[in-house]
Amino acid sequence: MTMNKLVWRLLCSDFLSNLATSLAAKIISLWFVLAVFGEEHSVPWVSGFLTVIAIAQLLAGLFTGAVSDRHHNPIATMTMACLVRAVASAGIIAILVFCPTGGLAAVLAVIALAIIEAMCDTAYLPAAASVSHRLADGQELVRLLGWLRFFALIGSMAGPVLAGIGADRGWFAGTMALETVALLVAALILAPIRHSMSRQTAGPAEGFWVTWKAGLRAMVGSESYRVMLPFAILEAVSSSALSMVAIYFFTATLHVSATWYGVWNALVAAGYAIGYLTAPWLSERMRFFKLLALSNLAVSLLLAVISVTDSALVAVVVGFSFATSQGVLNPPFQTIFVQAVPSEKVGQAMSVFISVVGAVGALAVPLWGVVADMLARHQPTTGIDPYRTILLIIVVVHAIMVVCALANRRVRAISID
Repeated sequence: MTMNKLVWRLLCSDFLSNLATSLAAKIISLWFVLAVFGEEHSVPWVSGFLTVIAIAQLLAGLFTGAVSDRHHNPIATMTMACLVRAVASAGIIAILVFCPTGGLAAVLAVIALAIIEAMCDTAYLPAAASVSHRLADGQELVRLLGWLRFFALIGSMAGPVLAGIGADRGWFAGTMALETVALLVAALILAPIRHSMSRQTAGPAEGFWVTWKAGLRAMVGSESYRVMLPFAILEAVSSSALSMVAIYFFTATLHVSATWYGVWNALVAAGYAIGYLTAPWLSERMRFFKLLALSNLAVSLLLAVISVTDSALVAVVVGFSFATSQGVLNPPFQTIFVQAVPSEKVGQAMSVFISVVGAVGALAVPLWGVVADMLARHQPTTGIDPYRTILLIIVVVHAIMVVCALANRRVRAISID
């Protein structure tokens, strides 16, 4: 696919939007810890803040896609989402400037504005998927979505780095201003595309609930959605387990410093980046069900190696390969869902799908915590390491997905082209 100006604008706006999202969440959390409550008293506030944001995103995601679909112009939705987030970000900056050490009213106001940002953010990704569907299809769509995931990942990695640098120097408001600038630049980048696509997709706006129900019916009625939803749910459950267990695996099982956990995160992110860029090449050379099976087989085997190793170096190196193996599946997987419904229904279908799968993953985290706690309590008598055990459970989950990908005729029938 030729990287024309329109596509480059879409990629750059995706980078800036994800940079803004990750930077804001991190700088607000660090403000709570370093300037408002202190390390000893900030834990419930930070965890509560992140939980409220997650709930807001899950609930808003059930409806925001319909906003984009209703007006037949997803670029306009993306632009407006960036502008509203920029206004909310400016409000947070004002609070950080005039109430640098917080206070209950200031903290609650920051959380309220962050909720507005989070809800608007849920409108961005489904709208971007809808735009992608209008720009490309088949293997070209895989390539475009691979680049989008790559740029989004780079933005998500850059945000926390900038937040950490700013927080160390006490520049909370100044660092937050980077989010505002990033969102305004993203909106400016999207503006020319908005005018171009508005001419292509002009049409009468339907009622909101009519659009919402139509998108839901399109999703439920899609064979691809029904067949692939169990895979997405199993992936969400296993990912939530891995995200919870990783730090304890390094600190409690391998007995190494948290620095190794940081190295793990860096190499896993790099692995995903390589996987996103490799995905189109693999997708062109094998059918989707084979890629689905091969990816999960590799993930299963690599996590099995991690679960039995006593070397932190082996764990992080194999973690890079694990992330690459999983990353190659993401763009083709997303392509299947994007192409499963008409382009004018993609926003609503994707937003509901993301919310449902996200809710499953969020609910699984505390359940995995209960499992880990139960195994840890019995470790002195059983001798079974709780974190290695959970890793092996994840291995089994991915092995099940391998069998389902190869044995299910409906999965074998799915094609990207």
